[in-house]
Amino acid sequence: MLQPRVSAATLIACAFGWQLRCLVLSASRFQHILNDPGQTSEAYAGHAGRALSLVCSKRRGTILSDFCKKELARLNPGSKIEGPTPGNRCNGARRSASQAEYDFSMDGAKIRCKSAQMSWKRRENRWVVNFRSVKLPWPGFRDQAPFDHLYLILFSPDSLHIIKHDLRTGVYSVGKSTGSEGHSIHVRGPPGQKCWQTARSQILQKLLAPGHGHCKLVAHIDLSGAELRSWVAQRIQELTKLQDHAYKAVPLNHMSPQLRGLRIEEIAFEVDRQVLHPGCSYSRASSKVDWVRGDVRVEVKHGQMRFNQGPRRWECSFSNIQCASGGVRACDMFDELWLAIYSPFGIHILKHPGGKIRFSLNGLKEQAVGKQLHVLGGRNVLDVRKAQDEMLKKMEAWGCQPLATILW
Repeated sequence: MLQPRVSAATLIACAFGWQLRCLVLSASRFQHILNDPGQTSEAYAGHAGRALSLVCSKRRGTILSDFCKKELARLNPGSKIEGPTPGNRCNGARRSASQAEYDFSMDGAKIRCKSAQMSWKRRENRWVVNFRSVKLPWPGFRDQAPFDHLYLILFSPDSLHIIKHDLRTGVYSVGKSTGSEGHSIHVRGPPGQKCWQTARSQILQKLLAPGHGHCKLVAHIDLSGAELRSWVAQRIQELTKLQDHAYKAVPLNHMSPQLRGLRIEEIAFEVDRQVLHPGCSYSRASSKVDWVRGDVRVEVKHGQMRFNQGPRRWECSFSNIQCASGGVRACDMFDELWLAIYSPFGIHILKHPGGKIRFSLNGLKEQAVGKQLHVLGGRNVLDVRKAQDEMLKKMEAWGCQPLATILW
């Protein structure tokens, strides 16, 4: 349990720089939260897919797309497979190769690969797979898909299933962001079924069973094969970045961004309830904010420090901020906005000063998911601790109030 006060020794030991101006707590106080890996991580931990499960979803998607290309080439030895032609954005700007709207072509047909990891949804009490940002035809935005064939790669703890999708089965719109982000292909396992193998069978049945659609199983690959494990390890190493080394042994790093966000929210809630305002009443029943303290609606957003290779600097972004925005929403959806920087040295929690301070536009997504806030380190500042301190000082200069630091 947290104590309402921090010892003088702790404050003296941490009495330097930014930490002089906020509460400092040890991560050991939150072991009950940090040590809870979640059912998804537990499922992958004991199987051959563990290494891939620890890679961030973007890089895992790149690896699995490359594998799909490799597997299709093996299955179709006479086919001509080529890289994508990036094309232009809607504003006329040239896309980079990584921004192309399809992954490769096979005999002239444009191929798009989408991968999804099985994940346990606690609120739904079931396993699900969710293939995001699939740009299918949508009235008013696109008359046809920017690809000819869609392949789904279902990543489970011990294997991969490559499925040629029929562009219909399991397709859902995602509200106002469908136009900019695309559809979701969402398939659920049976409620209450905690065994991922059984849930996977049910998910595959929904995708492949006759009468449900015209999806086709192309390949089922066991991840335990020595050759494949070696190839995956090599691809992970090729995509390893400076930030991977910085976060290698840091708590919460093994979790998905979604689960990490939940854990950081839980930590911030305990800091508020048990340390900052121990005498207040609290409610977590609201679906629009993270908690309510008395009559104060509190929302927490977290961002991880990431190294941007282009300008060679560390950056941190906070997304989906439902603040007041002309023509979108008349007022903030919260009374207090807390910003938590997840760094290699700890979690740094600050309270935003309110108003429009430093929020950036979010294009077509703003109406659906809100605005963003970006904090940038100095160019060519590779030292992550120095970059962290610069970011914290910058946020204070904007008017953000330091609330707490949880040191690893």
